Amino acid sequence: MQILKEWEVNKSVIEMKATIRITLAVIVILCTYCSTMKQNIHENNKFTDKITSSLLEKNGNVFYLTSTYATFSTVWTYHKDKLEIYKLANGKISLRKECSTTCIDNINQISKEELFELDQCMELDGDGFGYRIKRGSEMEQQDLPIGIECFTKLKYKSEFLNKVVEDINTHKMWDVQYK
Repeated sequence: MQILKEWEVNKSVIEMKATIRITLAVIVILCTYCSTMKQNIHENNKFTDKITSSLLEKNGNVFYLTSTYATFSTVWTYHKDKLEIYKLANGKISLRKECSTTCIDNINQISKEELFELDQCMELDGDGFGYRIKRGSEMEQQDLPIGIECFTKLKYKSEFLNKVVEDINTHKMWDVQYK
């Protein structure tokens, strides 16, 4: 009887130790995953900034779609008769393509009143759309915290916004594939 009780106690201790080991292993795995995810997001944001600066310098315009918790983004620029698109993931170019399109040079810049149209899509913690355009010696720049799904479903008074949304939708620039 005494041996049976000792065996049951030992079995309980062994089971408790196994449970503790499994719990600790899960915690270590989750911490490692979160750390790796944060690192990948940081690397992609850094690379997005680098590509954005390079394309702005090269072509005088650059546009981008990002998401706060994503390891991917999309950056594009307009040439005279084509669009150059870069899909980035984990700090690397995952896809680069060129497409025919009309240029944005002759489209009026967006007015402050037209920017207010985007209020219905504002998100303070999530997606973002931004652009930088050199017009002569001036720089037009916007970094807008907006839900991209909402942004790409609406029609605007602004010819500029409608052109951007049309290109995003036509070329599936926010065809999200989590990696």
